[in-house]
Amino acid sequence: MSAKNLLSIFLPLAVFVIAAGGIYFSTTHRRVSQPPNKYEDRMPNIEGLNEGEFVSLPTLTTIAGETVSLNRLKEKRILCVFFTPPCSGCAKEVGLWQDLQDESEKRDVAFFVVDVGGDTETLKKFVAAYKLQALRILFDPNHKVGPALKINFVPEYLLFANDGTVLHRWDGVRNYDQGKDRGRLGEIFHFNTN
Repeated sequence: MSAKNLLSIFLPLAVFVIAAGGIYFSTTHRRVSQPPNKYEDRMPNIEGLNEGEFVSLPTLTTIAGETVSLNRLKEKRILCVFFTPPCSGCAKEVGLWQDLQDESEKRDVAFFVVDVGGDTETLKKFVAAYKLQALRILFDPNHKVGPALKINFVPEYLLFANDGTVLHRWDGVRNYDQGKDRGRLGEIFHFNTN
């Protein structure tokens, strides 16, 4: 084989190996330099509210029929988790909701669990099955809040300032381990109102 033939075979191969090595290095380096934050999870291609967006906070009802106006609360921040009782991912996070209730009280944050897709009877069964009576659970009997707040995925967590400004959004908090992660719950509340 002549040197010209060898060069025509090995030159493209060498360029390919160098390019592949560069791509590998840049992608692994990027992953190391940007560690994931489990409390900032967003599902790809899920549209929803963005930080800084202003919304009119809704008035909802409890299972007992009491009215709660989220725009008239004394707390400076409001954390809501939006869910539907048939959602299996939501059921996996009920331990987190109970921990968030406790953490919210320490931080002067109003915390609500909001059913955006069920009916009163289904919600009552869900609450009883998961022993959630201590939580502040609201529901939307007319199913208007989900579309108004762009809830396209459940569970979805929204942290609001009490004027309706969106401070942060999470499309589910996956991999929450009650034993290991409870001490890290404060990270959820570190988004300030300024």
